[in-house]
Amino acid sequence: MRKRAVLFTLAALELGGLVLAAFFWFVMRPDLLATYGARPLPLSARVALSSWFVPATALTGGCLLLLAMLPYWRTKTQTYLAGAGLVCTVFGLFSAVYLAYAPAFEALAR
Repeated sequence: MRKRAVLFTLAALELGGLVLAAFFWFVMRPDLLATYGARPLPLSARVALSSWFVPATALTGGCLLLLAMLPYWRTKTQTYLAGAGLVCTVFGLFSAVYLAYAPAFEALAR
């Protein structure tokens, strides 16, 4: 059971990241798009607020977690796959939030 504890912990963290990604997608993203309106945004902010970026990173992370749960992998491989899925989801979410809010903070700095 101790071998699986790391995998279950990574799975719980991945689920938390997926919930936060869904919150960004359904709540924060529409708010930011309405706030920016027709204002021209830098490429990084357009990618962060695009319709594919957050779902793609969340889907990739979730698929890696599901792949890690398959029983025919070694424990070490399962841990690597689940960890890579978590990194993918959290990195995508972090970069989307950071890049989406960057133009607003740049406007405040002027």
